[in-house]
Formats: sequence, structure tokens, C-alpha cells
Amino acid sequence: MNQRATRRAFLTRAVLLGTLAALCLPAWAQPGFTSISTVRLNVKYQRGVGAEDAGKVAEYMQSDYEYLSSRLGLDLGSRLEVRIYDSPGKYLDATGQKRPWRFACFHRDVIHVQPVSVLLKEHAFEKSLSYELALAMLEPTAGRGCPGWLREAYAVYHSGVMSDLTAPVGARVNSFGDLDEELQQYKAPPRRLDVLYLLGQTMKYFVEQFGEDKALGVFKAFTGTSSTDKVFASYFGVDMSVIEAQWSEYIVSHSQPFKPPR
Repeated sequence: MNQRATRRAFLTRAVLLGTLAALCLPAWAQPGFTSISTVRLNVKYQRGVGAEDAGKVAEYMQSDYEYLSSRLGLDLGSRLEVRIYDSPGKYLDATGQKRPWRFACFHRDVIHVQPVSVLLKEHAFEKSLSYELALAMLEPTAGRGCPGWLREAYAVYHSGVMSDLTAPVGARVNSFGDLDEELQQYKAPPRRLDVLYLLGQTMKYFVEQFGEDKALGVFKAFTGTSSTDKVFASYFGVDMSVIEAQWSEYIVSHSQPFKPPR
């Protein structure tokens, strides 16, 4: 069973078992917000957001949190805060963005979410929430030396957004530093779809090369005591230069070739 199917089965089981129904309780309030809690989340929603919509967010993210924790072997230790706004304008003000192209955003230890009606209309509910939740789950590994490109690559892979993307023409990256440079030029997740594609294919390379369990387990290998080169060499048993060379060729093989003009 592939990663997407496994995740879907896990989320379905969690819902059928009534995870949220048993655990969702009233929580402390913040001015302008109503709050509900799950075991791992504090979900706050503004007046214009219906309780049913807020419940959908809480239920989905609680289940996805449990899935991520089981697959990555990571846990945040305390409840993660999620804020749902009742207008795109309020969401933009809170996140400092200029345009609402990004439907949710992990910003300053909080996952900010546009009105649920917007996510549903744009068919972005599951993918947007899963993307940001993956980033939140992996955020602590940043302080232990895990590079941003690797964390973003997993967020793309986990969210399923790759199904919406097409291979760019003539994609080529020679080092993970090149990928990191591409990423740094745009606020994460990148607006450029070709960068999203490169990130997603990067995680697919690790999964296909080393197996999903090994590829997802690498995040725990970062302890803050070794460089990425040393972590990869020790964990995967392959020198970083070899991994980069193979990955670079993998990216080329999964992009569209240039077609010379006739």
C-alpha cells in the first residue's frame, strides 16, 4: 500500500472510531475567537466561521497529526494552535501576506487558515491543511540541523499536491544547495509550481531509492550534532556526493525535455 493510500486508511479509521467526538472539548477563549480542543490541537475560529466548519478542520487535522506522528516518530509535546479566519483579508493581515494564493500558512508557531468555504471552493481543504501541519510537525527538527528543503520536500509529498502539478521543462539542479536557493527566493511553500514539483520529486527520490520507512525516518536522525552531509552518510550509508548525483539525474529524468523549434 502506498503512502497516500496508507494515510487515507489511517484517517478513515480515526474518524470511524470517533476520535474527535470523544476528545473535542470546550477550551479557553481569545478575544474574537471561539475555541475547541482535541488531544493535540487548539482550534480557534472567528465569529463568521461556523462551528461545523471549525469541527471539520479540527477533526481532519487531529487525525492527520496522529498519522504524521506515527510515520515520522515525532511529537510536538504540546497542543498546536490553529486559527481560522472569517475573511481572506483578516487572514492576510495575520500572516503578512499580500495575496491569498496560499490557503493556509504555518507562521510563528501557529497554523493560520483562510475561511473554510474558500478551501472547499478551491478543493484545497485536505492538501493545504496537510501541507502546513507537516511543516509544523517538522519545525523542531530545524533547530537540530534538518535543512529547509528536506522539510518542505516532505510537506509537498505528504500533502498530495503533486497530483495537481505537471513536470516542468528542462528541470536541472546539481546540488541540494541549488534547491535550497530556489526555495529561499520564494516564501514557503513556493508560489512557483516548478519549485513545488522539484521539492515533491526530491522526496519521491528518497522514497524510491531507500524505501518509505527509511526516507521518513531521516528526520529523527538530525540531532544537532552533525552536518547534513554526515547525517546522510551515516543514516543512508551513502556519501552525500553520490546521493546528490543520483538525485540530480532523477530530477532530469522526471522533467519534460526541451523541444527544439521547427
